[in-house]
Amino acid sequence: MPQDSNLVPVQAAPVSPQRQMDVGIWIDPIMLEHEAAFVRHLIMGLKGDGQQVTIIAEAEMDLSALPTLGSRTVTYRHTLLDRGFMGVRRKSPLAQQLANDPPDVLLAWGAAPPAPLATLQQSVHLPMVIWCWEVPEFSTPLARLPTARHIVASSHNLAERAGNSPLPVTIIPPGVYTDEVWSAHDCPDQPPCLVCLDALSDIKSYGPMLQACARLSEAGHDFLFFAFDTGKDEHAIWKFAEKLKLLDRITFVPYRHNAENLLLNADFYVHVIPDNRFEYRTLEAMARGLTIVSRPNMAADYLLDQQTCRIVPDAGAEAWHQVLLDLLTDRVRAVQLGRRGQQMMRERHGITNMITQVTGICRQSAGIPIPLTG
Repeated sequence: MPQDSNLVPVQAAPVSPQRQMDVGIWIDPIMLEHEAAFVRHLIMGLKGDGQQVTIIAEAEMDLSALPTLGSRTVTYRHTLLDRGFMGVRRKSPLAQQLANDPPDVLLAWGAAPPAPLATLQQSVHLPMVIWCWEVPEFSTPLARLPTARHIVASSHNLAERAGNSPLPVTIIPPGVYTDEVWSAHDCPDQPPCLVCLDALSDIKSYGPMLQACARLSEAGHDFLFFAFDTGKDEHAIWKFAEKLKLLDRITFVPYRHNAENLLLNADFYVHVIPDNRFEYRTLEAMARGLTIVSRPNMAADYLLDQQTCRIVPDAGAEAWHQVLLDLLTDRVRAVQLGRRGQQMMRERHGITNMITQVTGICRQSAGIPIPLTG
């Protein structure tokens, strides 16, 4: 990697087992779009464990969804920082901000744009942990940086597809807070409520599901469906629902973040658009006891058909109709699936276990001894 003579590498100060660790979290747009709730829980968990947190993000990013209070926030301008993945010509303003007090380790998502991180790492050599949420992220250019130390995979399914990774790979199931009070399906005298948080961006996927809903409605099955999002096909999907005379059953709401509140009053959580990304929002829905209905997702080891969810095997209207009909006419079965999913969240996706694993990987990557207790 080329180095200019005026760039002085800065190493994080040695950390004794008695001093708390400073974990830098690199915020990127994909992280905020998909995992803002998870990052919020991660930051709170790290601080609750006694660690410091440094949030690093572009100045233009809206960080209101993150608990910045009590954390150090360092911002940068992308136009000043991005000079090419391996071709930096001058020290970046971000490196100057961190040079005198760098975090001990940097945690970044595998989907993060590599150029800004590469620019920073040429000046401030921070040991880096890369967290991957879908298969292509394992081949991110970030893994080739000499400061990269470890890769975290969000699921066993992803880890199995990591290939010949140049870095050690550890599976850490993302943690989620699990409700103690059962809330889904608790009003049997009310119409079942279905919620979807997929972007309204693919009418080919939404169309068959809407056709299935029309068949259910025509047969006299009562339900309410809320689609919370926006997208390029939003108007076309709305018009199709209108054509099917479904607007008394389906409501479209242009809402994206803080999805947890939307799940509180739902019974079913529906994934309409097929995806191969590990979805934290699905964990939140399962933690609240909702019954999950989803297209297949290769990354999701938490989606076990007929055990923790129902999988719609293909994109056709008949497949959607059969799965939804089974669940709407057998609420006892739907409740069982929701409770099994919630139990999986308790057993495999606890916040405390996740924070313990994350801090362990970060300490190992930074060469920090694990503090002794007792």
